Amino acid sequence: MKSRWIVNLLLLVAVAALALVALYEPGIEQAPQAQTLTELDQEQIETIRIHRPPRDDLVLARHDRGDWVIEAHTVLPAARFQVNALLRLAGQKAVRSYPATELDLVRLALDPPRATVLLDATQVDFGATESLEGLRYVRVGDQVHLIPDIYQHLIDAGSTQFVRRRLLPEQASIKSLSLPAFSITKSNRDWVIEPQQDVSADRIQQLIDNWQQASALSVRSADTTTAGERIEVVLEDPAQAVLFVIATREPDLVLLRPDLGLEYRMGELDDGLLALPQPAVEPAQ
Repeated sequence: MKSRWIVNLLLLVAVAALALVALYEPGIEQAPQAQTLTELDQEQIETIRIHRPPRDDLVLARHDRGDWVIEAHTVLPAARFQVNALLRLAGQKAVRSYPATELDLVRLALDPPRATVLLDATQVDFGATESLEGLRYVRVGDQVHLIPDIYQHLIDAGSTQFVRRRLLPEQASIKSLSLPAFSITKSNRDWVIEPQQDVSADRIQQLIDNWQQASALSVRSADTTTAGERIEVVLEDPAQAVLFVIATREPDLVLLRPDLGLEYRMGELDDGLLALPQPAVEPAQ
């Protein structure tokens, strides 16, 4: 009996020792906590500058209302989705980090860097990728970090890829819409169509909704001196009147913004934007 008690005690001691080994892992160095590239709050960042020689710098700026724009010869509305993807760089966690003085920065394409992103005054240099995991070398101050390679496509993108694809501002409220075939104007709470037609208020409202939600498949720079049928959209704020020119109707509807020097390729949306929606068909009884 006494020997069995001793065996059970030894087993208990062994289990406790194994538990301590699992908990504290003596002799094994703890992995350092992942570093964040910057201490910046992305909601407080006001400007993003992408330096990627030999092309001109791409500059994004936050305006008073929180909207982002592309600062160029003509100020262009920026796509919030693209801007947010870049802002996440501020809080990106590194997979591994090293003191810059311990590395060959020339070999890592960090001296000089291949590209630089300035988040306000904080500089993030982009270098080469490492061969095993495809992680990107970036330098912030005196530290070099390896991060997932999820920003390079944004850095390499042309400026028009950052342009907002929506035709009108998200909170836009249309006051009048002048199309080649007819015009619609808001009078108090009702819509007035000219020339007069026997058309339901629902069909008019659907056309207005189509314009307020319209988004292009792609946007690119264009020669906006092209002549064509004109479309004018007047918003509740008259200063926000927007003029479009119809470049083509088929096979895709293409609209030009002469003031911005942009072409919006809308796809097969001719009927959805240029004509009143067809009345709903009543189901057969």
